[in-house]
Amino acid sequence: MQRFVVLKVKKINVDKKTVKRIIENVAYPLAALGIVLVVWAICAKVKGNPLVLPMPSKVLARFFALGGEKGFWTSVGSSLLRTLICFAISFAAAMIFAVLGGLFKPLHKVISPIVSLLRSAPTVAVILIFYAFMSSNAMSVAVGFLIAFPILYSSIYSAIVGVDKELLEMAKVYKVKPVDVAFGIYLPSIAPCLFDTSKSTLSLTLKVVVAAEILACVSKSIGGKIQTANATFEIEYLLAWTLVAIVFGFALEGAVALLKKVWEVTR
Repeated sequence: MQRFVVLKVKKINVDKKTVKRIIENVAYPLAALGIVLVVWAICAKVKGNPLVLPMPSKVLARFFALGGEKGFWTSVGSSLLRTLICFAISFAAAMIFAVLGGLFKPLHKVISPIVSLLRSAPTVAVILIFYAFMSSNAMSVAVGFLIAFPILYSSIYSAIVGVDKELLEMAKVYKVKPVDVAFGIYLPSIAPCLFDTSKSTLSLTLKVVVAAEILACVSKSIGGKIQTANATFEIEYLLAWTLVAIVFGFALEGAVALLKKVWEVTR
């Protein structure tokens, strides 16, 4: 009888935790979205000019209609491909230089000012400078790299130098192989930081790539569609494509969060 009561209490606790998690992951974001839509609707009503600020219902209707538009997935796919290529190059370069910087401190002291310079450079200025020397497609990737690399490098380097020194000393005493140290100590220690940084940086990279596409008028891209809508003064169309960029930014963050969950379960 007592065992049945304990099991029942545990079940209730689990249910409460599940409900709380659902509220945090679903209800709160929906509430935030509702607040944004209400404020948007009020501002549109006060403005009273749909050519300048249309109602949310009009923009959402246009947004859901985009899926059936010719060339929609080609434009989205090309922007996402540029983003993923840019992020992959940035991540690989940041990982290599962070590891080398962790092993050789003078190298980190050389790279650190460069990283600070890249982080401080205005994005639009970088886009305009690169526009004079590169093709539109290459420029989008290059600009995204210059924004993503400093963030990834700083985060990965901090994670590497922050690995527990006692574990490393123990591995040294027991003469653990370097490969086992890398995959048994370093990787599990820095993995949470890698996932968290990648989550925010990936969506930021998409935003920067789209901005570069807008300024460079890249055809068949999210940025190109936004530029076209701006040129023809189709505000509903412009806001609908802006929502597309936001939605896919959230989707990329969600994909990284899912990978982190899989890592935590399978490790």
